[in-house]
Amino acid sequence: MLRSLFAGVSGLRNHQVRMDVIGNNIANVNTVAFKAGRVTFKEGFAQLLQGASRPPGDQGGINPIQIGLGMQIGSIDQIFNQGNIETTGLGTDIAIQGDSLFVVRKGNQSFYTRSGNFQVDALGQLVSPTNGFVVQGRMYENGLLQDGIQDIRLPFGQKVSARPTSEVTLAGNLNASSPIFQGDFLDPADRALPVNEKAWTETQIAVYDSQGTKHDVKIQMWKTGANEWQWQLDPSTSASRQSFETDSNSPPTAIALPTPPAGYEILPENVRVTSPTGANYETPAAWSFTAGPPPGVSFTANMPSDSAIEVSYFMSPTAAATGVNGGTLTFDPTGVMTTNITAAIDFAVPGANPVQVDIKLAGGVNGLTQFASTASTAVLRDQDGYTAGSLQNFSIDRFGLITGFFTNGTTSPLGKIVLADFNNPAGLLRVGDNMYQESANSGSAVLGFALEGSQSQMTAGALEMSNVDLAQEFTSMIVAQRGFQANGKVVSTSDEMLQELMNVKR
Repeated sequence: MLRSLFAGVSGLRNHQVRMDVIGNNIANVNTVAFKAGRVTFKEGFAQLLQGASRPPGDQGGINPIQIGLGMQIGSIDQIFNQGNIETTGLGTDIAIQGDSLFVVRKGNQSFYTRSGNFQVDALGQLVSPTNGFVVQGRMYENGLLQDGIQDIRLPFGQKVSARPTSEVTLAGNLNASSPIFQGDFLDPADRALPVNEKAWTETQIAVYDSQGTKHDVKIQMWKTGANEWQWQLDPSTSASRQSFETDSNSPPTAIALPTPPAGYEILPENVRVTSPTGANYETPAAWSFTAGPPPGVSFTANMPSDSAIEVSYFMSPTAAATGVNGGTLTFDPTGVMTTNITAAIDFAVPGANPVQVDIKLAGGVNGLTQFASTASTAVLRDQDGYTAGSLQNFSIDRFGLITGFFTNGTTSPLGKIVLADFNNPAGLLRVGDNMYQESANSGSAVLGFALEGSQSQMTAGALEMSNVDLAQEFTSMIVAQRGFQANGKVVSTSDEMLQELMNVKR
């Protein structure tokens, strides 16, 4: 009699546990990356009333006679099925597609989570917002992936160094219909002559030195034959400019130019002098050049009193350049360039490394050509330098690679988020805050990167939703309720039978 009573009690108790798990699942139906639980039951201890007997020769055997004493909790499993992906649009939100987990750390203790709703804290660390644990991965320095798993840091405002320009490309079309240039191109007055108006062209591009300072490089080209053009680097390229005040009533004034760095010099033909009135004294005949150090310029032309004089100078290397700063371009009758020229621009920059830029003169129909057109379209393009910049934004791809976007328009890898895989993720120990820890039956974490060491991949700007199936939970709730009611009936019926037994004595 009492056996049935205790069996019913065990059913009540354990169906309540199942209801507790169902309630927890439903409560976390909107928890990020929550994994539902499932309760399974097992039969409890069975009392043996009579053992089994082997069949004798003239009759059959007898089975054992046992009475079950109730039921117990067999397991409470974690269902690690993939949850649906919800788009959020927030760059620090990351969803995992696969069985892997993020690695976060508190001090020297590692935790694991599927919840990817991360934030950037005041130190630039990528952290879990529920507890501040720091996301783990490997960081880049100067574009190189560093060894060792460490905290992911994304400090806005961090700097990226400037990259000096080393190469530009000259491509486009030189108008085959242009007239032959007449006169000396170095004389600015010739450029205004009607006969030369369409006979020359120039193009300009900004290049950068080792400190990220921008310099304008200009190339001039003029037609000298039916299939021939001359080109040169404009001497005013990257000229340093200063303004001076002088009085026409005073004797010619010697104005000192800066002393060039070692290996560079200032030549008379690379100095130009202009005044606000438009007078141009760029030809050496208009002034005398005094060798240094420091070099100087003596003005001999009459200028308005107290006028501002602008002096432009260009520092050229004393050693031979690796290429040339001018030359001849020849084309075949089809307009395709036949020359193969390597040009170089070399000039000094005070306080920075010398600028040395190679100019690629591309051939073929996609390079520098001479076709008939309304105007020449040859341009300098595709320079590979940039100024210094600071981190402005970042993005995360499906491999977990964090790419930084800097204010100078460049991108650079910043870090790579690591993932952890377990032989038995259902064996992980829940510790709250959507976190897990290793247990004796989960196995050790195997670290790797998405789609490399791990088969999982990441989706930025999205979160994994809870994998709770409400239809399944409500069905399980009905089953648990009916099971609880049935076991309650067992208890109440056993109580009534005991009451009848007590009434026998009456």
